[in-house]
Amino acid sequence: MILSIVTLLDAGSGRAKMTPEHAALVRGKQIQTMREVVPYGLAASSFNAAFLIIYLARHAPSMTLLIWAGLMLVMGLLGLRMWLHVRRSTRGARPRPVQDLYRPIIESAVLGWAWALCPLLFLPTVQGFDMVMVICTTLGMMTGAAYVLSTVPAAATAFVMSLAIGMSIGLLMLGPEAPRLMMLTLFICFTVISVLAIFWNYSNYVNLWLQQEQMKEQSSQLSKKTSLISLLLNEFEQAASDTLWETDAAHRLLRPSQVLSDRCGISIADLEQQHMASFFDAMNLEAHPEMERLKTALDVNGDINNICLPVLRADRTDWWRISAKPVFADDGTFEGYRGVASDVTEKRLAEKQIYDLAHYDALTGVPKREMLIDALESAVMESAKAGSHFAVHALDVDRFKTINDVYGHAAGDQFLKATAERLRQLMGPDDVVARFGGDEFVVLQQNIAGRDEAMALATAMQQALSEPVDIDGANAQSSVSVGIALCPEHSVSSAELLKFADLALLASKAAGRDTACVFEANLNHDVSERIAMEIDLRDALANNEFSLHYQPIIDVESGRFGSFETLIRWTHPTRGSVGPDLFVPVLEQAGMITTVGDWIIREALHEAATWDETTRISINLSPLQVRNRSLITTVTHALAQTGVDPKRVDFEITETVLFDDTEESLSVLHALHKLGVTISLDDFGTGFSSLSLLRIFPFDKIKIDKSFVQEMESSGECAAIVRSVVGLALSLGMRTTAEGVETESQAEFLKAEGSSELQGFLFSRPKRPEDLVEAGILKRRESAVSDARPADMVPAGRDGSLRRVV
Repeated sequence: MILSIVTLLDAGSGRAKMTPEHAALVRGKQIQTMREVVPYGLAASSFNAAFLIIYLARHAPSMTLLIWAGLMLVMGLLGLRMWLHVRRSTRGARPRPVQDLYRPIIESAVLGWAWALCPLLFLPTVQGFDMVMVICTTLGMMTGAAYVLSTVPAAATAFVMSLAIGMSIGLLMLGPEAPRLMMLTLFICFTVISVLAIFWNYSNYVNLWLQQEQMKEQSSQLSKKTSLISLLLNEFEQAASDTLWETDAAHRLLRPSQVLSDRCGISIADLEQQHMASFFDAMNLEAHPEMERLKTALDVNGDINNICLPVLRADRTDWWRISAKPVFADDGTFEGYRGVASDVTEKRLAEKQIYDLAHYDALTGVPKREMLIDALESAVMESAKAGSHFAVHALDVDRFKTINDVYGHAAGDQFLKATAERLRQLMGPDDVVARFGGDEFVVLQQNIAGRDEAMALATAMQQALSEPVDIDGANAQSSVSVGIALCPEHSVSSAELLKFADLALLASKAAGRDTACVFEANLNHDVSERIAMEIDLRDALANNEFSLHYQPIIDVESGRFGSFETLIRWTHPTRGSVGPDLFVPVLEQAGMITTVGDWIIREALHEAATWDETTRISINLSPLQVRNRSLITTVTHALAQTGVDPKRVDFEITETVLFDDTEESLSVLHALHKLGVTISLDDFGTGFSSLSLLRIFPFDKIKIDKSFVQEMESSGECAAIVRSVVGLALSLGMRTTAEGVETESQAEFLKAEGSSELQGFLFSRPKRPEDLVEAGILKRRESAVSDARPADMVPAGRDGSLRRVV
């Protein structure tokens, strides 16, 4: 009978029009949905029953109420047991026969009859508001069941009709004074509406589900057609390099084509039933990530998308890109793969060549900056995770430019290749050496115990790179400066580690090159101070913060102050007076020395134009100025504008001017010589190639460094050096100036040895020109005195004999 009722309800809802398969799936969805709402139905039923029992117990207690309460408790426990059973079940919606609906229908009917006893037992015995509470609770349960159980209309109808029968009988049992017929009529209408709502809601549910299933089927068919069309297009578009293939459910090749056999070098018989992954070269390290992708896809029978794998041939290795879609039967069973394989060997070789060009240095073959930064960032993450230590070494080949100038650029390239190869030989399995450009290399040394191990590698690199390099029979030799930063001791940021290694490298160069320095915190402070000073210097010229002082140079033969050396001074509003040994290097490093140097030349020559025409002026030139041919233009214009005789002008350079860009520097110096000015070699004797410089350029004067002058009385070696330099200059027809003269005995010794000029604090400190004029050290031209000096300025007229000026 239940089967007949269910069939009738199916027909009434329109479900009889569906195919048996769809009907079974709908029943599965009905049961699944009903399982999902069981907790809410149980909660509502238990709450309503408990509320009504408590209310009636206070207003109309009776034995009947106690019995009904016990019955509802049993129904609640049975419902809880059913819910726990449903909760443990993990199976989703699946096709169900009609018989599977029996249980929910019976359970709903039993619960409905249990609730039907409520109006049947209590309506005849209660009155007034108590009766209203019973009727409202009953109607509420009917309404809730009609909505919650509407996905299983037979179960919803069984509950509603059971409760309707009990309610109807209860209404008829009311006293004659109650409007029984009117209430019964209204209740019957309510019941009919509830039942119609059940079937209306269920019909909408079924129609919505059918639409969803139709869309899924259409989407599945479209996906299959798209996959087939895509494979066909690939076959036609790349017919010259693509091969179709298929496998069974065990991933073994089926019906391999002759084209596939020819391209992989394996016979059709051997390919048949061979696992599709077996003819790829799994031992190729480059292919390891892609082999893992293939294995992952095969494990789950998933899509294979553009996986590039090597095929090992007898004489070479080819590269294939494979793509495939899994094929499933109508019942969802995996049947195998259908795919395409493309020969991308030439494309991969081209990509690899492009990658190598982008990531490896073309000259030395070591990685470029980008690869080292990637490795450095990975090392930082590994250090944070595992607590490992590593070091970053910044290396710079000392005076590599000299090798280029002496042996040629081709030899310089060979030297760099040899340098990179020697560094590679010193690296551990996880270490990385990269070229950052020019003669600069960076080494990432991983898994170290501490700074001692880092210093050990730095020492080994210095020793290896100090060995001569044979270049076409000639031995080119240099040294290397090394800066070291440690992680995590100094920083856990890759950018900061590179910065700190560079700072340590600068300290290493400043210490005399061919050294290795580990980063210290004060180096970072020094750089911050240098940057702040550089910012201040950029406004110094515009703010008139620079001034020129002049130190007299006495001519030994005549005993007069025949020349003055120009020295720049900087007075900052907050820093005060800053020494040139502090700010001049910053000007050079910041590239401002040319601008400031040009200003010095113009100002110094304007000042010299006011002096006595027999007084000469000396101006120091920076190496950066000498390498810039605009210096010639600056000097030419300044001489023309001031009218100063070029023979009165002497430019002083240090030997570092000729260490780099020797040809260009010599060209500029010769051009200056042609203007009529003289060129002096300053700080003679402090470098290792001073004597060779006297051979490559005809200097007019040699200035003996003050370090020799100040120690010549206590050091026989220094006295011998001074004596030798003076003698050398005399033999070469050059004048000499001894710097740093501070005592009368030093002056007498130098005069006796034949030094042409003397300079030092014994005679005067560097002063402003007006102070020198007032002291009688500097003489101005009479016309310049009347035009430029205040009326109260005392004219120069003192004797310029060899004496100390206080």
